[in-house]
Amino acid sequence: MGAYGVWREASLVDLAAYFGSLTAYVATYIWAESKRPSTKTTIVKSGPSSRREIMIYVVVALWAIAGGVAIWFKSSLNDLAVYFVSLTGFVASWIAGEVYKPQDEVNKNIEE
Repeated sequence: MGAYGVWREASLVDLAAYFGSLTAYVATYIWAESKRPSTKTTIVKSGPSSRREIMIYVVVALWAIAGGVAIWFKSSLNDLAVYFVSLTGFVASWIAGEVYKPQDEVNKNIEE
């Protein structure tokens, strides 16, 4: 993505801010996996998938697509970085919550 940004003449400072916009989210994911590793298989293998792993793949894919489109159309990467930073608190808190009280445990107590 960095080479693509240079090719499309994006500001490297803006690109650095954009890369930084996902740092807290990825750091929370890594912390959560080190605190309580997912016991389910990856989304690449057959079997049940880890919600945390699905979430990081989806967010990183959306982040890369949005960044690529912003670079292509010469949109503000700083504005896009602020957008992703604003989502980090929501998504990171969900990941952290999964470490302490996984959704699977919460759902066991719900009667249908």
